[in-house]
Amino acid sequence: MGNSINLLYGKSTLALQLPEGNAVQILESKETGIPGDAGDILRRALASPIASPGLAELTETAKKILIITNDNTRPMPSRLTIPAIIGSFRYPEENYEIAILIATGLHRPMTEDEKLEQFGSDICGKYRIINHVAGDKSSLAYFGKTSTGNELYLNKLVAESDLVIAEGFIESHFFAGFSGGRKSILPGVAGESTILANHKPEHIADRNARQSNLTGNPIHDECTEAAVISGLKFILNVALDKNKRIVAAFAGDPVEAHLTGCRFVEDSMSTDAVRTDIVVTSNNGYPLDRNLYQVVKGIDAAAKVAKENGVIVAVARCADNVGHERFRDLILSCGSIAELNEKMSVSPSEIDKWQVQVLAKALACHKVILVSEGIGRDLAERMFFSYAETVDEALSMALAMTSPNASISVLPEGPVIIPRIRSEKDASEGRVY
Repeated sequence: MGNSINLLYGKSTLALQLPEGNAVQILESKETGIPGDAGDILRRALASPIASPGLAELTETAKKILIITNDNTRPMPSRLTIPAIIGSFRYPEENYEIAILIATGLHRPMTEDEKLEQFGSDICGKYRIINHVAGDKSSLAYFGKTSTGNELYLNKLVAESDLVIAEGFIESHFFAGFSGGRKSILPGVAGESTILANHKPEHIADRNARQSNLTGNPIHDECTEAAVISGLKFILNVALDKNKRIVAAFAGDPVEAHLTGCRFVEDSMSTDAVRTDIVVTSNNGYPLDRNLYQVVKGIDAAAKVAKENGVIVAVARCADNVGHERFRDLILSCGSIAELNEKMSVSPSEIDKWQVQVLAKALACHKVILVSEGIGRDLAERMFFSYAETVDEALSMALAMTSPNASISVLPEGPVIIPRIRSEKDASEGRVY
């Protein structure tokens, strides 16, 4: 065997032994060296906001302040960012009524133990921390319609607050272009019907609704419009390295600061690539690989690099198993990949259907081998995956499915990487990824 490479897996790594003699490309983020002090990075960003007054000015007359934050499917360093935000207010925190709203979207609420893990005892002890529940109509307020006609329902705390601030983490996103910024509002704290309209099959199928693209992206455009309508005034978004350390921060106007952050992430996470017969991907480890629902992101990233009829090996811990029952049930309701692809690509919009739609597209073009302690072989195979106990076994299976001399790509960080294929158009099928 040749060299080995570590793949992020849960809170640790798995070593993949690469075969000798095969063409191999490793797709990784650019080396940034040891990042500066995280506190200094945050303070500098908050002291020089982009296209916006600073928080000292914005909090001069505000009393009720809402901070929207990520749930625990994202590696958001809230223990650092929330104190930095509050420390930038005009007056001591005792002068304000501060609430923290977890932007769960349609994810499940966080438990008290998970809140403690994410935010720490100091933040949990000081502030009211609320899970957004998209299906609870009594917790929503109506904000009117977007230009697409989507009725905008948001958590009523947004309407009841004098100042709304959002923190977030920017990475490439498989259909919204990038995470962060406007996604704190839609889908983050939006009502179920609003999210379903935004994530409808026609939007997911749009050629512009793809990783690292914001131009003409219908999902991004509507999310941005929703953020403007909501009255979101200020954001603090961060970029992280492969060790989940803060390397950059972007504060200020929700649109302009986010775009600045997206450009930074695109530059640092983009890498030239060619398509290969086999692609091995992680899901960027914990917390993004905590369930199979999220692993679709790594599979989608790998599908951009895999040749037509190539093989994808997806490596993910899946400590929370599938994670979304509806996602599982939609897949199990179909008897074949063809049926799955056909049914998921058309209306109506349903909860978690968008994730199945993206997965179905990948499964229609590629064999996908799953390596996961959290998912059993029987369930994996019923959900149209092949299954392997170890990543080395999976690679052996992939070589048997293709060729002993197959070309191989490895994405150790999974979906945060932005592959730039030399020709975005697949010559054989005319398929645009």
